[in-house]
Formats: sequence, C-alpha cells, structure tokens
Amino acid sequence: MINKNNIIKYLLIILLLNVGCKKDDSNPVPPSITFKSGNIYTQDNAIVAVGHKLIFGIEATAGDEVITNFTIKKMLENGNIITMMDTGVYTSKLDITKIFYQNVENKSTWLFTVMDKNRLTSTIQLVVYKDPNSAFGGIYYYPSIVLGYQNNTQYGHFLNPLSGEVYSIDSANVNYDKIDILCYYVISENQPSPVLSSPGEMDNYSTEAQTFYPYIANWPTRNYTKWDISVDTNPISIEDFNAAQNDSLLIVSYNEAWGKKKFRWATTGKIIPFKTSKGKLGLIRVINAELNDNGKIEIAVKIQQ
Repeated sequence: MINKNNIIKYLLIILLLNVGCKKDDSNPVPPSITFKSGNIYTQDNAIVAVGHKLIFGIEATAGDEVITNFTIKKMLENGNIITMMDTGVYTSKLDITKIFYQNVENKSTWLFTVMDKNRLTSTIQLVVYKDPNSAFGGIYYYPSIVLGYQNNTQYGHFLNPLSGEVYSIDSANVNYDKIDILCYYVISENQPSPVLSSPGEMDNYSTEAQTFYPYIANWPTRNYTKWDISVDTNPISIEDFNAAQNDSLLIVSYNEAWGKKKFRWATTGKIIPFKTSKGKLGLIRVINAELNDNGKIEIAVKIQQ
C-alpha cells in the first residue's frame, strides 16, 4: 500500500528544489558595454581637427537577455542631442567599429548605449574636443557633369566624384574601384524619380541598381556612398552652395544619422550631401534632371580633396 505521508514528503522536496533553483527575476542583469582598447581608437578627451576621423570601438555582452538595440548619440554643449546611429540587433555579443568625422562644435560628448529584450540599458561615454588650430580643407569643384540613366546610350552612368570622370559600361568594368556614384530613373510612389546611388547599393538590401546594371555584381569592389535624405526638410540654398570655397559647408551639411543607400527624387534644384566609402564629404547640385528612363541628369559637384 502507498504511504501517503511519503508521497507528501516527496512532493514537498520537489517543490523546495524548484523554488531554490528558480531564477531570481527581482534583480535582472543588464547588458554590459565597454570601449575597445588600442591606439587606433579615439580616446576620451581627444583633441581632433575638423574633418579628421573619429574611430570608436565598442564591445557589449548580454546580461539575462539578448541585446536588441544599439545607439550612438552626440550631445553638444548646449544640451542638444544628435542621433548618429540607431540600429536593431538580436545578439548576445556585439563587436562594432564605427568611423565618424570631427565636426565644427568645440566640445561633444559621445554616448554609446545598448538595450536588451527587457529594455534594460547600459551606456558609456567619452568627450571629444575640436582642435582650435583646425583649418578647413580644400575642395574639388566640377560645375557641370552629365550622367545618363539606365536606357541612355549617349552618356555614361558612373562617376568618380574626386576626378569628375564619367564612365560608360566598358570603362566602368575596369575602373570599378574608382566609382562612387551611379544614377538611374524609376517611378517611385507614383512619382517620377531620378535616383542617385552607388554600386554598393546592391550590398545593402536593395536590388534596383543591380537590376539596371547587372554587371556590377561581378565587380570585386563596389563602393558604397551614403546620401543625406534630411535635406528634403532642411534644404541647402543655392547661394550657400555657390559660395562654398572650402569644405566647411560640406562638413556641417552632412548628417550621419540620415545617410541612406540612395537618394530618390533627385529632381532639378535639389542640393544633396553625400559621403563616399573613403569618407569624403560632398555636395551635389542637380542642375537639370530629365524625367524619362532614357534621359540624363546634369549635376554640379563639390567634394573634399
């Protein structure tokens, strides 16, 4: 016959064991975040000349839950905070190196934050000062460059903005490492859309450029240029563009947080900031953009030397 007292004791032991082993949710462990060590990385209280590289190395490890978000923000002396990067992730470990460029502010506090699935966060920060002896750099200026859209056989589709040289298909296939810009024409959201992009678009979750120029898939190097789409709401004036004799306007015009893989609706009159894969900042003024897929786009380019 089964001894009821023994059964009750057995159940109590199991219950106590489960309680003892139960995870303590009252004090969940947040993710941890640290700077990478090494002389290549920008250090706290660094003094950096305008336009020079800021290299940040970040490592993070999950606590009780996986890391789901990573942000980089820049706080200015007046308290304004600019989001430089905000990206979703799903990982237990994070290893990131990001390159930015020193802007014209005298002091900026850079904030690096990870958040986990429980919405617990950890933040580290460092301060960067502008070198008071900074001098603005020179620029190359090309007042008129014509590019053809995908079905235009008269003009090349590809551009090296540093030299102002335009490449046709044949020459592009042997000069792929020099090409930072390409163009094409689509109807987007029922609107005619001249598009400025780069060969690296196809490596960043977009198939348009590859569809129109399939041979770029065979290029060993596909440079990726980012386009600041925020100028649609905060435009640069043609007077400022024409007056720019050094790279000061180029530096302050490009907003890293709004740098995207392409610029749609690059219509006549737009002035568009961009950054090449080698970190060169520039401005494109659209002089005239035709609205058909066998048409052309005429642009003026100013870019850092």
